[in-house]
Amino acid sequence: MKLLNKLNIKSKLGVLFFILCASIGLLSFKAIEISEHNKETLKVVHSKSQDVLSLQDKMITPLYKLRELTQSLVMAPNNSIRDNIEKDLSLIINSLEKEFKKFETKQVKTFQMWQNYKGFVYQTEQYLKDNFQEGAYINVTTSSREQFNLLINTLLKTQSKYLNNATVAYSGAVEQAKELKISILTYILLLFILATIIGWFVAKDIINSIKIVQQGLNDFFSYLNHKKISVKKIEINSKDEFQQMATSINANVANIQKNIQNNEIVIKDATKVLENIKSGNLGTRVTKDSNNEALNELKIMMNNMIDNLEEKIQNEINQRLEQEQLLIQQSKLASMGEMIGNIAHQWRQPLAQISAIHMNMKITYDFNKFTKEYINTKIKEANKLTSYMSQTISDFQNFFKPQGEKEYFSVEKACKDAYNILESSLKYHGVIVEFNVLEDTKVFGYKNEYSQVILNVLSNAKDILIERKIESPHINIEIKEGENFAIVKIIDNAGGVKKEIIDKIFEPYFTTRHKTQGTGIGLYMAKNIIERNMNGFINVNNVKNGALFTIKVAKK
Repeated sequence: MKLLNKLNIKSKLGVLFFILCASIGLLSFKAIEISEHNKETLKVVHSKSQDVLSLQDKMITPLYKLRELTQSLVMAPNNSIRDNIEKDLSLIINSLEKEFKKFETKQVKTFQMWQNYKGFVYQTEQYLKDNFQEGAYINVTTSSREQFNLLINTLLKTQSKYLNNATVAYSGAVEQAKELKISILTYILLLFILATIIGWFVAKDIINSIKIVQQGLNDFFSYLNHKKISVKKIEINSKDEFQQMATSINANVANIQKNIQNNEIVIKDATKVLENIKSGNLGTRVTKDSNNEALNELKIMMNNMIDNLEEKIQNEINQRLEQEQLLIQQSKLASMGEMIGNIAHQWRQPLAQISAIHMNMKITYDFNKFTKEYINTKIKEANKLTSYMSQTISDFQNFFKPQGEKEYFSVEKACKDAYNILESSLKYHGVIVEFNVLEDTKVFGYKNEYSQVILNVLSNAKDILIERKIESPHINIEIKEGENFAIVKIIDNAGGVKKEIIDKIFEPYFTTRHKTQGTGIGLYMAKNIIERNMNGFINVNNVKNGALFTIKVAKK
């Protein structure tokens, strides 16, 4: 263990690597040894097996063929067939003669049996040549058959002996393989124990060093998180890289501690200044200096920011007020333009009726039927029409008159007031408006402003229906009461809002029409009225055939 402490990490790992290489080398050597031994064993087994196969293929099988041909020779019906059989017999006998001559040195008795059997075959042929068929048949079925059986039995015993030799060779190879396997496992176990012991010492030394460094770093991070007052030095007894790392970390930690203490003073000073700014006091500044360049730059930036903050805040407020006033003014101008257009639609029919009265009066006068009763009737009709036109002006004035205080008002009444303003224009363009009042609700707020929101949504729906030339244009207004809100849904059949702009339509100055046809602030002002002044919200989404605007206003 002491020796390991004097080695660096590279040397420690080198020891483990050497053991690994030695283990691999030794195991490779034993594997090659086993492979060579297996080769030799396979050669022996193969040789024994070949003897068995050779005996079967070259001697036993041809002998059965020879016996079969001899019997066929005796049974042959004519000389032509016998000649062909004799040719085949001659080839088989020559082949067997060669094989039995090789066999003669090992089995003299077997060779002699072959010679005897071969003599019986030749004797059969001779009987047939002498036309002594009875002798040939008797020879084949008696003496020749007995000699054949003796020869075959002898060869089968020899074959069995060869097969037994192959089995013995295989069993010996299996036993040797078991011994080699035990030897290999023994080597592996010894190497594993050796590598484990040395690796355990090396790993333990490295892990201990890592734990010490880790604990030292945890102490330092705890210090950074204000969990500890001081940080202990990292102490490692070994002479490896961890000891060098610990020395470097200790030096850096000491330097960082010093810098942190200085920086904390600056941060506390800056925090006090920010607290003063939060309370509205812009008179204090950051005065402490730090050895951290970033904190010094932050100090300068904070002081410069405080110097200009009040002026910038005031300028921003003024700009916001100006923008709000401008939006309100533009909204008023847009409303006035729409109001004049709606008044024109409202007055068009009464003016036409007054013109018709004048024409009727002239024709009556020309035909000398002009009476006092007649003129009184026509004056009443004209007065009634002018009274309607005057009331229209009053309705528009009341509708757009600023409302000072909140009041309870009917949502249905507010929606119908907005519809009445647009009624003539909607009918002129053939737009059908249906009210579906499920439950009317009274809410607390600004009635005129709420009606202006409904008017704005209806006007936008009318414009898009006309612009897209929708057949059978239709707007449905549904009014119902929720648990906490009064809900109005306005649905048209204009095809809906394009996906790429649906999230922008409530932004100021956003419009899909030409600048001469719209300012793009109507829906922006509607959103401000509903969400700022009436504690509600307004949104839009596409439905089957068009757009759905949902307006919810708190009931209290």
